[in-house]
Amino acid sequence: MTSTPSPSPSPDPDRLRIVVPRYGPRVIGGVETLARQLARSLHGGGWQVEVWTTCAVDAQTWANAGPPGTAEEEGIRVRRFAVRRRRAPAAFRQASRVFFRLPPRLRPERAWIVAQGPYTPGLIAALAAAPASPTLFMPYLYFPTLRGLSAAAGARLMLPAAHDELPLRLRAVGGAVATAGGLLYSTEEERALLERAHPVARDKPSAVGAVGVDPPPLPQPQRFRRRLGLEGDYLLYGGRATPGKGLEELLAGMSVLRQRHPDAQLVLTGEAGQAAPPQPGVVRAGRLAEEERWDAIAGAAAVVVPSFHESLSLLALEAWSLGRPALLNAASPALAGQGARSGAAMTYRGAGELAAAAASLLTDRGRAAALGEAGRGYVAATYRWELVHERLRRLIAGAEAGDGRAV
Repeated sequence: MTSTPSPSPSPDPDRLRIVVPRYGPRVIGGVETLARQLARSLHGGGWQVEVWTTCAVDAQTWANAGPPGTAEEEGIRVRRFAVRRRRAPAAFRQASRVFFRLPPRLRPERAWIVAQGPYTPGLIAALAAAPASPTLFMPYLYFPTLRGLSAAAGARLMLPAAHDELPLRLRAVGGAVATAGGLLYSTEEERALLERAHPVARDKPSAVGAVGVDPPPLPQPQRFRRRLGLEGDYLLYGGRATPGKGLEELLAGMSVLRQRHPDAQLVLTGEAGQAAPPQPGVVRAGRLAEEERWDAIAGAAAVVVPSFHESLSLLALEAWSLGRPALLNAASPALAGQGARSGAAMTYRGAGELAAAAASLLTDRGRAAALGEAGRGYVAATYRWELVHERLRRLIAGAEAGDGRAV
């Protein structure tokens, strides 16, 4: 008599808890967009994913935009915690100026971190009480990461999204880097920056490459043009309008460009499309749905990334995936490196160089097409989600083993 062998038990799914200050389709911001894309990709790849975040949508005030609690969003379990202290943006900026003028040993870092926010003691308490689980904190700058890393049990990873700014060198940031079991960077420039600021990062398991790009098969740029009544060439910028994002320089460059190309237009989407002042040739499209955003990218002569402080441009990667070139601010080392590695961008410094680079792309169609095709190949070879998943698996294993080698 023979017996039927029992089926082998299914392996446990990969698990990851993502902690990010804001999350969801209403949120504008590069790191927040990356968090959502990463969660969706991991979930689609069979990972058991949770997102822990706040009830805030506005990163200036951290005002609660909904109730706390747990819900399923796009198949992902999302747990939201109330922000306990709203931020007054003008008062915080003034206090920060005073804070960073003080010698480092005299700075009240704990008070600044609470004021920076989003102040969510409930999230920290929940992390401390939760069972051990691999947890990815992103970005480095905010209360949930700076206080949550030491509270979580299990493999503790950080995606810093670091750029060269005063808060990066706080002692609390060095402590967070030391506490993290592994670091996931967006670019080699970001890795070098963090290791210079906090040498302890050199001893941590680390990997570079946190994002994949999945362009839609058939975007429809004419649909976007019809809705906005666009004719002729346009440049595209989408993102936030906070200081350091370069919006003022972008608008100045557009004024110079229109002296030579009076029909050229600039389309602003996202927060920038709501905050920019009226200006000839500037079309403020506001927030776009996902499908419409891809239509806008596909129809652009080029996308522009004017930020002075960036760890990676998702907009440039998305444009390259559709064969569109990019104009990148060389004042950001990460953007300059991104452009050099891809061979798919023109870089600039200042409004005059921006206008000249844009004019070159508008008049030399062959060059623009060649840059776009170089970008398409670069993204297809480098920015695939399956590579990100494997990096995370290795990084979690390295963090659990306490292995300080790059993975």
